[in-house]
Amino acid sequence: MTSREDLIEVLVERVRGGPSRHRSAVLGFELHSAALRDPALRALTQEWTRSSRAVPARFTGPEAAARLDALLEGMIMHTLLSTEREPRAEIRAAMVQTLGPVADPGR
Repeated sequence: MTSREDLIEVLVERVRGGPSRHRSAVLGFELHSAALRDPALRALTQEWTRSSRAVPARFTGPEAAARLDALLEGMIMHTLLSTEREPRAEIRAAMVQTLGPVADPGR
């Protein structure tokens, strides 16, 4: 990944993911659910969250990466639970809005 557009495309594909992504997402949500009941698992979920934010943070900074992570988790969960696929354009628009305006390199 070398650009904001590349990052957005990767994130859109994470939301739309195929069968292997589906299984990984389900396992992640099961871990988070278990951590709600078992505080001993919370360190593991915190590390999972740190790891999932690390790559986007290189492109966006930590605050935007945290917002993207929350958006991704919600959108992935909705995708897993939905009987209809969300249009790619709507997923992309949510990512763009969450990232905010493109920084002006002249400033």
